[in-house]
Amino acid sequence: MEMTNTQPGWRILGGPGSPFSLKMRAVMRYRRLPHVWVVPTGFLAESGELKEAGKPVIPVVRAPEGDYWADTTPMILELERRYPDRRSVLPADPAQRFLSLLIEDFADEWLVLALFDMRWDAEADQAFCSKRQMAGWLGAMPTPQFDEIISRFRARQTDLLASLGDRTVNRPLLRATYEEILAAIEAQLECGRFLFGSRPSIADFGLSGQLSQCAIDPTASAIMRRKAVRTFQWVQDLDDASGIDGVWQDAGDPPGPGAGSLLALIGEVYLPYMTANAAAVAAGEATLSTHLRGQPFVARANRYKQRCLGALKLSLAEALANGASSGLEEILRRHGCWEALQLAPGEAPAISVPRHDVAEPQSGPF
Repeated sequence: MEMTNTQPGWRILGGPGSPFSLKMRAVMRYRRLPHVWVVPTGFLAESGELKEAGKPVIPVVRAPEGDYWADTTPMILELERRYPDRRSVLPADPAQRFLSLLIEDFADEWLVLALFDMRWDAEADQAFCSKRQMAGWLGAMPTPQFDEIISRFRARQTDLLASLGDRTVNRPLLRATYEEILAAIEAQLECGRFLFGSRPSIADFGLSGQLSQCAIDPTASAIMRRKAVRTFQWVQDLDDASGIDGVWQDAGDPPGPGAGSLLALIGEVYLPYMTANAAAVAAGEATLSTHLRGQPFVARANRYKQRCLGALKLSLAEALANGASSGLEEILRRHGCWEALQLAPGEAPAISVPRHDVAEPQSGPF
């Protein structure tokens, strides 16, 4: 039986194939925060320490004082509060800080949809990914027992994805935007290593977390290797960036080609999706049905994503209150992002932002 490690220090309980686990580990490596990386024996809540942690998602982080945390974005922000001067992943300029948070949210809540659709679509992907992930979770065991678990795991993942939306309808847009994200990073790498300077931000880590799995899964990896070789290596570099030093770009500098392309995609596809989802949740509807780029998109309404949009609105208001220049509004308007991020009268007090110490079940097979 697995026993909880009671030694002091940071402890990451993550899973093979989990983009959010790799994202969290990469941030802690970059920030040089001593930690232990643990893939618990078993699978998800069946594991002793994960069950003890009482969190319905992975990764789970145990703080030195013994508390268990979950949900990568609020965990990263809490680490910023604890260690504000230790290789921060938040740009110093309020405008760039907000843009980095916006791009990170896009990676967490949109790019992940493309990743998991490709992972659990073609037979080659299902076969490879299910065996790879379960081998990491379960360790050594006889092949007949392993194969039985694989069969159940594949059925669980595909059934779960089918319940989240119309995969056939949504797939063309998800696949197209995946390639556009790769193209944006390739464009960025022509002039700069990271999106907001020569050091990585939370946006870079959000993207690289999802892309770390795209670089491995058969279909997504084949696309990346064929069309975005520099991005492939960029993802490997960010897995352990503890030796990378750099500076933020100057305040007031316009977004580079990578950030600019991503912001255009966010304004054109992501924020309309998040706005439609928030409206569906507010109306008590189980499903959202909308058009993005003139294409139909059907998904299950998701309360967590509604909270993410609310958190972005609050973050923008905070950036403007903290002195973000008028250039931020111009950037957001130019990329079609401004209106969707405005707080309605009386909305702010009602927003429940995600927290590191209170995690709720997510929508995906993570």
